[in-house]
Amino acid sequence: MAKALKKHDEVGEPYLSAAKPRPAARHTFPFPASAVWAALLDADAWTEWLPITKVTWTSPQPFRIGTTRTVEVGSRGIEEVFFAWQEGRRMAFRFDKSNLPLRAGVEDYVIVDAPGGCELQWTARASAPFPLGWLVNRQLASGIKSGLPKLEALIASDPARFGL
Repeated sequence: MAKALKKHDEVGEPYLSAAKPRPAARHTFPFPASAVWAALLDADAWTEWLPITKVTWTSPQPFRIGTTRTVEVGSRGIEEVFFAWQEGRRMAFRFDKSNLPLRAGVEDYVIVDAPGGCELQWTARASAPFPLGWLVNRQLASGIKSGLPKLEALIASDPARFGL
């Protein structure tokens, strides 16, 4: 990470609740929720389905509210703090520090049962001066929407890795 990280606003559920649309992306997987959850816990998997360079969990397992991790996207770095954690079903985090030009940012991943498998529902919200906030929100949503089919293909390509 080339640039120093700056502290962001400490936001959580109320900030996330204001996200529009909610959820911003959905994808139905032909796998049980446990396989999709296993993929979300796999640091290396994130680099295989999103344009992420590296993910490092910086808290020991078991993960829970307060868990931290660092994400690198090229020269961009983000330190995240999880404010919601329901094992096997939901993880939500805020951007604690980053070198992104944002005031605040959150992402929420929810897995629900669906016929023949499960559905991942994703919601995010980022705040920055206009029009930057609008652009960041669009980029986040676009990346996830194009990445979720890749996540499905990744799980299908290596079922044992994800507990299938």
